[in-house]
Amino acid sequence: MKIKEITKKDGTKVYRANVYLGVDSLTDKQVRSSVTAKSRKMCETKAHQAINDFINNGSTIAREKVVFENFEALALSWFESYKLTVKANSIRVANNYLKSYLLPELGSYRIDRITPTLLQEIVNKWAENANTAEIINGRREKGKCKDYKLLLNIIKRILSYAMQLGAISSNPAIQVIPPKLKTRTSKKIKHFNNEELKQFLAYLDTLENTTDNRMRVTLYRLLLSTGLRVGEALALSWSDVDFSAGYITINKTIVQTIDKRERIQDSPKTVESDRLVTLDSSTISLLKEWKKCQSSNVINLNDSLIFSYNGHIYAYANESRQLMRHFAKAGVPNIGFHGFRHTHASLLMNNDVNPKEIQKRLGHADYSITMNTYSHLAKSKEKETAEKFSSILKAL
Repeated sequence: MKIKEITKKDGTKVYRANVYLGVDSLTDKQVRSSVTAKSRKMCETKAHQAINDFINNGSTIAREKVVFENFEALALSWFESYKLTVKANSIRVANNYLKSYLLPELGSYRIDRITPTLLQEIVNKWAENANTAEIINGRREKGKCKDYKLLLNIIKRILSYAMQLGAISSNPAIQVIPPKLKTRTSKKIKHFNNEELKQFLAYLDTLENTTDNRMRVTLYRLLLSTGLRVGEALALSWSDVDFSAGYITINKTIVQTIDKRERIQDSPKTVESDRLVTLDSSTISLLKEWKKCQSSNVINLNDSLIFSYNGHIYAYANESRQLMRHFAKAGVPNIGFHGFRHTHASLLMNNDVNPKEIQKRLGHADYSITMNTYSHLAKSKEKETAEKFSSILKAL
């Protein structure tokens, strides 16, 4: 910083400096300012004060400093902006984290009183809860989730938002180090083995021929034969099915919104989830029979959801309860809706289908997801692989 001595017309001397404040966080342009004082020391002090004021205002001169009453007011302001950038399910998850974890711990704090030490204590407590929580059916106790690293990341984003608005000058969450999550017993992928699958399919054949049963049999067999996520299946319309070509188009999903109502989201879980899934002849026939039942053999010119009847849409929450009831009656393990997807993948994996094809069929974003999730399900193939290697050596 260069300070110039300037003599005014009346003969008095002043000191002036051209101060570089930094890059404006909103415009990405360099910002400079000038300060004038009666002494060189005072000029230096004013220059440093101008830099500090710029930083404290969120590194911008485009607006006034924003003031929040407490962390809750800040978090809710951030959440309103966040909702405009993500899908409905992400909104629901973030809302749950705010209500269950962040606001109870930090809501009443003034944001300038939130320190790295305070945040470290909170994250340490969350980690301790996660590491000591009882796990029942693969789930930790309520309020003791293992996602404390994600919770910390949300806090970082909220406080970063406060910095951008000039409400605080630094982000204390950056200095927090999340403890390591203790390794528990490896999570078992829930799926049917061959005998359990035969038993469940045999049970479906014994169900009374009611409309509800026919719809559910169609849903269960479709999930088993395609590996679709249940949200993708419940969002399907008849226009998504190409009976002549033998495939269905997956381009939307059912999601639960914050107000607990369900709606169709016009995009699936990931970009790769937007896909075509081929159907076997048995599944095509099953869908055709259900369509006749749904329309009472009357040609319907209007498109409709596949899993609906007389204006009633079969919602996920109710169907999950019905599925548990059918599992119990069939005498098979409760693998949940996602277990159908795992069962589909494990059958393909154990029958030497190319994992890359399985990835495309399931709509996984990355090949490693498919391999990391399902490769261990091919245990029955290990001995066969060893024998193949032995045969290769003998043929050399």
